[in-house]
Amino acid sequence: MRVAPEGVWYTVSRDETLSSISRKFTGDIRHWRTIGNTNRIENEKKIPVGRIVLIPAALLTPVSAFARITSFFGDIAIHDREGKPIEARIDTLLKEGDTLATMARSFISLVLEDGSQITVPPDSMLNLRMLRATQYLNSPRTRLFLEKGRVESSVTPFTRPDSRFEVLSPMAVSGVRGTRFRVQYREQRTLNEVIEGKVAVQPGKTVRKDGAQLVAAGFGTIVENGRTAKPVHLLPAPAAGDGYARQERLPIRFQLSQAEASAFHARVSTDAQGTNNIAETDITATEGAAVARFADLPDGHYFLHAHAIDRHGLGGIVQTLPFEVAARPFPPFLLAPGNRFQGSGNADLIAVTMQWSLSSNVTRYRLQVAQDASFAQPEVDQTVDAGEHDGRATVSLPPGMHYWRVAAIDTRSGRQGPFSDAREVNVMQGMAAPAATLGEKDIHFTWTSTAAGQRFTFQLAGDAAFSQPLHEADTTAPEATLPRPQPGTYHARVRSIDADGFIGPYSPPQRFVVPLVWQSGYGLPVQSQEQPLGTDF
Repeated sequence: MRVAPEGVWYTVSRDETLSSISRKFTGDIRHWRTIGNTNRIENEKKIPVGRIVLIPAALLTPVSAFARITSFFGDIAIHDREGKPIEARIDTLLKEGDTLATMARSFISLVLEDGSQITVPPDSMLNLRMLRATQYLNSPRTRLFLEKGRVESSVTPFTRPDSRFEVLSPMAVSGVRGTRFRVQYREQRTLNEVIEGKVAVQPGKTVRKDGAQLVAAGFGTIVENGRTAKPVHLLPAPAAGDGYARQERLPIRFQLSQAEASAFHARVSTDAQGTNNIAETDITATEGAAVARFADLPDGHYFLHAHAIDRHGLGGIVQTLPFEVAARPFPPFLLAPGNRFQGSGNADLIAVTMQWSLSSNVTRYRLQVAQDASFAQPEVDQTVDAGEHDGRATVSLPPGMHYWRVAAIDTRSGRQGPFSDAREVNVMQGMAAPAATLGEKDIHFTWTSTAAGQRFTFQLAGDAAFSQPLHEADTTAPEATLPRPQPGTYHARVRSIDADGFIGPYSPPQRFVVPLVWQSGYGLPVQSQEQPLGTDF
């Protein structure tokens, strides 16, 4: 026996007839006459032993074929032809008559026995109307019925003339011979998009020998109201903006552009072929551009498959881009300082306390401070163990502009997550302590203003902690005058309030002494050599 595209060439054995040969190869003895006519044999019972006869491919018995589940994601509903549910599991074999439906954010991919692949995206329903193969020739005959949604097919090139792969919808039939194509049925329209090979598209629910529109690779067509539109060029693959290769923030973002696009379709998979899909989205374009967002993907390596959609609704050529998600552990929120920090006093180095929120299950953090936003040469780069309520570290910085950021370090793996967005902070010297000038009846304080439009809060207290201030005054001038207090030791301090409302810290306290002065019976100071006589308190 020899298998050929035209059928099976068979060597006749003793006592065989065309009827027995017909039953053996076609399952029906009634085909004996067609076999006889094909081989010009008039007497089907008198066939010489060793005679080679051809059993035409069209007569060979079709046998059942299967579709194997290779991947799925989300909520998939599968039922057999009797409506009994089938559990979606990897390597489950589906047979002719089974129907599968994908819910929102769900995908399923199948592979046929000849290697052809079928991918069903979300919100779609597909019936495996015919899954067969011609016996001996192993030529597939596949017919899918798309009840709603979309189906994408990558069909293994046929080697037998009787092979078939057809996708039917309520509006049209798409027949192929070795190709990659997409079929979409929505709003009483069937859209066909051919990526490789050719597709014969015709309106109606049945396959006819005439009336088909041949659609070549790179073209698409629409069947609507019983008519097949003239094929149009599919839009080229969209371009992606920089920065997509490593994603450190959620949601995941991709900047897509294609000048003629009215929308974009973007899908994420774990493989370059796009069969193991886990997410997809459609985005309306503005002036040919849009941002595709995916709310949450686990850390790992993925592929983006994106195509532009034209004004007719036809999807274009796919752009496949590998990318990595490295967003965990999530960076903390930066709490303090704000964009300005004023120290206490005017030292060359200022102690600045950086504070941030705690991330879940994270106790160690990496703090960086630099004088440039790129952090090319950090002036501070240290690991910090978190406190009970928040993370914080105090660093000494010179006055000027600085940038700081923090990354969380996973407690179990030791892996560092991405840094937070950098925050700018202008570190400023604090105010110097006010100077005191003691007069006979009053005491005068002065200090230096550091910016135009400042206001000041001045305090006087009997202790350095200012637990009970004796005097507090708000002033727009860098000075204050008070009645001379009773003899004793006092402390004075001042803080500035900038024009935009920024309140700086109090200056270091200025300690001063008001001495006891002897007075005459007239209440005047007793002087010696033009100086009051008294005692330091």
